[in-house]
Amino acid sequence: MNLASAAQKRKIYSLAKDYGMDKDLLHAYIEALVHKDSVRKLTVAEAIRVIDGLTGKDVRSVNPKQEGMSYAQKRYLASLAIRLGWTEEDGSLNEKRLNGFCRSQYSTLYWTGLTRSKASKAIEALKTMVEREESA
Repeated sequence: MNLASAAQKRKIYSLAKDYGMDKDLLHAYIEALVHKDSVRKLTVAEAIRVIDGLTGKDVRSVNPKQEGMSYAQKRYLASLAIRLGWTEEDGSLNEKRLNGFCRSQYSTLYWTGLTRSKASKAIEALKTMVEREESA
């Protein structure tokens, strides 16, 4: 078990700073992704997963079936965001806007990284927003 290199640790802190993550949010992200509570405790492989996650690559959780949102939740979240008008000029989903919402409300960098429980909460929040918009 080789621990992460100094260069990997610097990269993790640099990426976290670029995304405006404070120390607590970074540690929460690492805990959720690899079940470690410190950058110092990461192995080389775990550091690679964290770096990939912070750079936007699709990273699987240690227990993806239990933790990751379902395909149906993913589709429903996207459809609700589109109904709210969170779209690009071509009508496709504006993922930056949905990422921003999930980052501010659920402490996750990317909406596709929501857990099942957080995805359920996000769905309920977006449904409420859609209902409010439609009744206005």
